Amino acid sequence: MTDKQVDLPPNYARYAADGSLIINIRVQARSSRLAVGNVKNGRLRLRLTAPPVDGKANQQAIKLLARLFAVAPSQVELVRGKASRDKSFRIINATRIPPNAFIDACNSSGGNT
Repeated sequence: MTDKQVDLPPNYARYAADGSLIINIRVQARSSRLAVGNVKNGRLRLRLTAPPVDGKANQQAIKLLARLFAVAPSQVELVRGKASRDKSFRIINATRIPPNAFIDACNSSGGNT
Protein backbone atom coordinates (compact mmCIF):
# COMPACT_ATOMS: atom_id res chain seq x y z
CA MET A 1 0.00 0.00 0.00
CA THR A 2 1.49 3.38 -0.98
CA ASP A 3 1.37 6.54 1.12
CA LYS A 4 -1.57 8.01 -0.77
CA GLN A 5 -3.79 4.94 -0.57
CA VAL A 6 -6.55 5.28 1.96
CA ASP A 7 -8.60 2.85 4.02
CA LEU A 8 -11.27 1.03 2.07
CA PRO A 9 -14.75 -0.10 2.78
CA PRO A 10 -13.94 -3.80 2.59
CA ASN A 11 -16.77 -5.04 0.44
CA TYR A 12 -17.02 -2.82 -2.65
CA ALA A 13 -13.48 -1.61 -3.33
CA ARG A 14 -9.99 -3.02 -3.63
CA TYR A 15 -6.59 -1.90 -4.85
CA ALA A 16 -5.21 -3.32 -8.09
CA ALA A 17 -1.55 -4.27 -8.47
CA ASP A 18 -0.83 -0.93 -10.18
CA GLY A 19 -2.19 1.02 -7.19
CA SER A 20 -5.43 2.08 -8.84
CA LEU A 21 -8.71 1.56 -7.04
CA ILE A 22 -11.23 -0.95 -8.43
CA ILE A 23 -14.80 -0.44 -7.29
CA ASN A 24 -17.84 -2.62 -7.92
CA ILE A 25 -21.04 -0.81 -8.80
CA ARG A 26 -24.69 -1.74 -9.34
CA VAL A 27 -26.39 0.80 -11.63
CA GLN A 28 -30.05 1.68 -11.85
CA ALA A 29 -30.48 3.75 -15.02
CA ARG A 30 -33.46 6.00 -15.75
CA SER A 31 -34.00 6.65 -12.06
CA SER A 32 -36.16 9.58 -11.02
CA ARG A 33 -33.14 11.20 -9.34
CA LEU A 34 -29.37 11.00 -9.32
CA ALA A 35 -28.21 9.38 -6.07
CA VAL A 36 -25.62 7.19 -4.42
CA GLY A 37 -27.18 4.28 -2.61
CA ASN A 38 -25.95 1.89 0.02
CA VAL A 39 -23.60 -1.03 -0.41
CA LYS A 40 -25.45 -4.25 -1.13
CA ASN A 41 -23.99 -7.63 -2.11
CA GLY A 42 -20.53 -6.12 -2.38
CA ARG A 43 -21.54 -3.36 -4.78
CA LEU A 44 -22.03 0.36 -4.30
CA ARG A 45 -25.42 1.25 -5.75
CA LEU A 46 -25.79 4.24 -8.08
CA ARG A 47 -29.11 5.61 -9.28
CA LEU A 48 -28.67 7.46 -12.55
CA THR A 49 -31.13 9.63 -14.45
CA ALA A 50 -29.51 8.90 -17.83
CA PRO A 51 -30.92 6.12 -20.02
CA PRO A 52 -28.82 3.01 -20.70
CA VAL A 53 -28.53 3.97 -24.38
CA ASP A 54 -25.36 4.84 -26.33
CA GLY A 55 -23.26 4.80 -23.15
CA LYS A 56 -25.10 7.73 -21.57
CA ALA A 57 -25.60 5.99 -18.22
CA ASN A 58 -21.95 4.89 -18.19
CA GLN A 59 -20.83 8.49 -18.82
CA GLN A 60 -23.05 9.77 -16.03
CA ALA A 61 -21.66 7.10 -13.70
CA ILE A 62 -18.10 8.16 -14.55
CA LYS A 63 -18.88 11.81 -13.76
CA LEU A 64 -20.56 10.90 -10.47
CA LEU A 65 -17.72 8.59 -9.40
CA ALA A 66 -15.16 11.26 -10.28
CA ARG A 67 -16.99 13.68 -8.00
CA LEU A 68 -17.28 11.14 -5.18
CA PHE A 69 -13.63 10.16 -5.28
CA ALA A 70 -12.30 13.69 -5.97
CA VAL A 71 -10.58 12.90 -9.27
CA ALA A 72 -10.97 14.12 -12.84
CA PRO A 73 -13.45 12.15 -14.99
CA SER A 74 -10.51 11.13 -17.19
CA GLN A 75 -9.15 9.17 -14.21
CA VAL A 76 -12.27 6.96 -14.00
CA GLU A 77 -12.37 4.04 -16.42
CA LEU A 78 -15.06 1.41 -16.99
CA VAL A 79 -13.23 -1.93 -16.92
CA ARG A 80 -16.12 -4.40 -16.86
CA GLY A 81 -19.85 -4.37 -17.51
CA LYS A 82 -20.30 -1.94 -20.41
CA ALA A 83 -23.80 -3.27 -21.16
CA SER A 84 -24.59 -4.67 -17.71
CA ARG A 85 -26.09 -3.24 -14.53
CA ASP A 86 -23.16 -4.70 -12.59
CA LYS A 87 -19.98 -2.80 -13.43
CA SER A 88 -16.41 -2.37 -12.28
CA PHE A 89 -14.58 0.92 -12.54
CA ARG A 90 -10.90 1.73 -12.15
CA ILE A 91 -10.09 4.99 -10.38
CA ILE A 92 -6.58 6.24 -10.91
CA ASN A 93 -4.92 8.30 -8.17
CA ALA A 94 -7.85 8.04 -5.78
CA THR A 95 -6.91 9.83 -2.59
CA ARG A 96 -10.34 9.79 -0.99
CA ILE A 97 -12.89 7.08 -0.32
CA PRO A 98 -16.29 8.67 0.27
CA PRO A 99 -17.43 7.95 3.83
CA ASN A 100 -20.99 6.83 4.44
CA ALA A 101 -21.76 10.29 5.86
CA PHE A 102 -20.75 11.85 2.52
CA ILE A 103 -22.91 9.40 0.59
CA ASP A 104 -25.84 10.15 2.90
CA ALA A 105 -25.35 13.90 2.37
CA CYS A 106 -25.39 13.43 -1.42
CA ASN A 107 -28.68 11.59 -1.15
CA SER A 108 -30.31 14.14 1.17
CA SER A 109 -29.36 17.02 -1.13
CA GLY A 110 -30.79 15.26 -4.16
CA GLY A 111 -27.42 13.95 -5.32
CA ASN A 112 -27.21 16.30 -8.27
CA THR A 113 -23.89 16.73 -9.97
